[in-house]
Amino acid sequence: DEPPLAGARGRVSGSGVWGPRRPLDRTMEIPLRDWESVDFFEVDNVQRPDEPIAPGNHCLVYGPKESGKTTLLFQHALCVANRDPGARVLFVCKRDAIETRPPLLQRAATLGEGAGRIQMKYLNNDAELRRLGSVMHLLPPEDLPTLIVVDGVTSFFAPAQGGDNREREMRLARTLASLRECADACGAMRSLGVREGEHCLLLASCPADGNHDAPPVQWLWYKWFPSAFGVRQLHDQDAGHAPGVAAQGIVLKHFELKPRRWGVGCISSDPMDDRMGITYSVDRVGGSLVPNGIT
Repeated sequence: DEPPLAGARGRVSGSGVWGPRRPLDRTMEIPLRDWESVDFFEVDNVQRPDEPIAPGNHCLVYGPKESGKTTLLFQHALCVANRDPGARVLFVCKRDAIETRPPLLQRAATLGEGAGRIQMKYLNNDAELRRLGSVMHLLPPEDLPTLIVVDGVTSFFAPAQGGDNREREMRLARTLASLRECADACGAMRSLGVREGEHCLLLASCPADGNHDAPPVQWLWYKWFPSAFGVRQLHDQDAGHAPGVAAQGIVLKHFELKPRRWGVGCISSDPMDDRMGITYSVDRVGGSLVPNGIT
């Protein structure tokens, strides 16, 4: 038998659907932290913090359509998988959406070992999302994810019938509760059965409310996601570029990703100038998402 990890209550065993386990030395206490904008990017001269994100600090990314949210989620998933050989990432999305608008990733980023630790799961509707959350705990602890990513949560829900959104909002509430409980349970089971202190985070995205710089049905997200990041489109002069055109004549869209603070059940109007944001450009024709600077 393999010897148990120092300080762990379980053993590292076997190789499951995610591939063989390679234990990390986590015998030292490590301080915890909040999410940062740099968790979604590789930015020159800006280093990602080494400390792990605090358990239960699940995160929502919201913003306008075609602002690169899927790419941001993939970039974080790859970062987690590349930095921790013991990481297990489950990426949940709709197949047609990901094939129509694939993430704008550099090919080199998808060829490393980390990409092999990301499992794609294609679902079609909110019922399948809830079913996934209800059966995940049946996997062996070593096969449970350390990060669950759900791209475009609201896209799994059919439009409300007859203009009444209450039933749809109730289903959204049940789904978010199921996903949150699933992530927390996965973390608790890995901590008991794999490595003490391990946890599982939930990272999700949704489009912004068309009338506000905020996610739709804010009070629901507020309940289940302690951290939120907003994406807003920048005017060309704000982004420091010539009006909408790159040097090659390709039209670019410029955005800023920045952490947002929750008020009481809604996104606060506080701009959080004390927290770093990152500006970036999206080139759909060339297939790239490029960070430009920090704010």
